[in-house]
Amino acid sequence: MKRVSFALLVFVLLTFAPTTIASHTPTSRFVGSWTAIDCPSVGGAAPDCSVPWFDDVYGDASLMTLQIGRGLTPPVKYQDSYASGCDNNGSPSTRWVASGTGEYAPPFDFLWANFTKSGCGAFGMGGYSIHLYHDPGSDTIWEDTDGDNHGTLWSRAH
Repeated sequence: MKRVSFALLVFVLLTFAPTTIASHTPTSRFVGSWTAIDCPSVGGAAPDCSVPWFDDVYGDASLMTLQIGRGLTPPVKYQDSYASGCDNNGSPSTRWVASGTGEYAPPFDFLWANFTKSGCGAFGMGGYSIHLYHDPGSDTIWEDTDGDNHGTLWSRAH
């Protein structure tokens, strides 16, 4: 009887444990390559370079890319093809790069991208975080870390 009970227990664990584990793992909706234009999006609308961004600074319409990997703490990489902050401060590179990891907020609707390394063309500066929300209806990512309704609208790169 013990052998039958043990065999039944093993069968149940092998059958239902993967489902339970999978239900507590973030979905792949954030995973992939994303692009955005460096102009503000108001409330998730199309980016508009005539809208004030930070303290009356308008976007420069440069291409930005975001790569999000798999896992509970996925690798995250961000690049801005032209960062005016790098250019205005005399950096030899005008490309901004940042790298770090993500942290999901249950129930996995939000992802904090925590960049531990960043800089103008190379990793020379400290870190920062951005808050990302995935809209499954449009398959876009909305970033509005400070909650002012001006943010970045990321579209999936194809």
